[in-house]
Amino acid sequence: MPTEPKIEGLSQRRRQVLFLFLVLVFVVSLPVMIFYTTGYRLSFDNDKTSIITTGGLYVTTDNLEVEVYLDEEKIEKPRLFRSAYYIQNIEAGKHLLVVQRPDLQTWVKELPVDSHIVIEVAAFNMPVIPHIRPITKYTTERNLPVFKQTASTTIIFPEATTTTPLYATTSLATSSYQINEEFAFVESLFASSSVVLRSVFEPKKINKFQFATSSQKTVSTSPEALKQRGDLSLKAKDDQLFAVWNDDVSGIPHYFCVTEGPLSSTAARYGQHVADSIFKLSISSTTPLLINGDRVCRPEVQLNRLQQDVFFYDFFPDSQDLILLQLEDGLYVTEIDDRAWQNTQLLYPGNNFIVVVENGVIYIKEEGVYFEVIIEIEPPE
Repeated sequence: MPTEPKIEGLSQRRRQVLFLFLVLVFVVSLPVMIFYTTGYRLSFDNDKTSIITTGGLYVTTDNLEVEVYLDEEKIEKPRLFRSAYYIQNIEAGKHLLVVQRPDLQTWVKELPVDSHIVIEVAAFNMPVIPHIRPITKYTTERNLPVFKQTASTTIIFPEATTTTPLYATTSLATSSYQINEEFAFVESLFASSSVVLRSVFEPKKINKFQFATSSQKTVSTSPEALKQRGDLSLKAKDDQLFAVWNDDVSGIPHYFCVTEGPLSSTAARYGQHVADSIFKLSISSTTPLLINGDRVCRPEVQLNRLQQDVFFYDFFPDSQDLILLQLEDGLYVTEIDDRAWQNTQLLYPGNNFIVVVENGVIYIKEEGVYFEVIIEIEPPE
């Protein structure tokens, strides 16, 4: 019978040699690991070896399957988590970050990257063509929204695409249709809100697109009607809109703060508007600057309204960093983060509609038609 193989352990001498070898590897590699993890890199540019310091970018996105570019170079597979990217080994200095997809609007931000520091930023991309879900009083047996007194060749939503086919009929008969219970709910939302828009900066100013009568209500959004989400609030003052932080500096969002330094340096790194805002707040007795270590934090950030009047504002659903603004030519989404600039993207065009946000859903009433604006867009097939 064959005998089982016998495996002998290492001798005492061999164990000592192996242990000393591993200790030597650890001692040699430890400085290299410290060198690498603290942001130092060897650069071989221009046939000359040098040591450079690097930082990183942590980028969150609201859509999957987007393309990320850093200084016009596509970043391959940088995803760290489902909705976040971590880009490392970035040389210190200003860098252009682009997040895009063909069917989405492009988000662009130029940020300063500092040595040994990871910079946080949140990108967002609204659809190029608005996606909506019509809500009608009647639906077919297949739950298609019914548009009565409408020819089948009529383009009902020329500025948008719908999530479901529409059923248009010139008939007024309704006996063959189902009652849509959601319609009554949405209709009640607008009945309790307003049928006339007005500027949030001028409470007595009637929207130029409509006429007021004694029976008409006015819009509920006013300079006194603050919008609150967590420790952030939105308020209108001095013909501008502001996002205001209402707690201590320990939990303030990172984009309210910049590295402390001369105003000229702040303007070069983050934009002149940021430097001007810091100077204004530095001499303010009501909204003074907040200091957090080596960072200077503003208690409020002005929102970009594209030099247009504002008829509605609120937080974007499920976000503390994005704001909904209804301006003269449409409904927009803007970010609070104003480093370099504030990205502002059109969500739905138009100049004669009313907006209500309820339970994280954006509803619009336009020319007597109700619909939901879809904000979660899947990748195209």
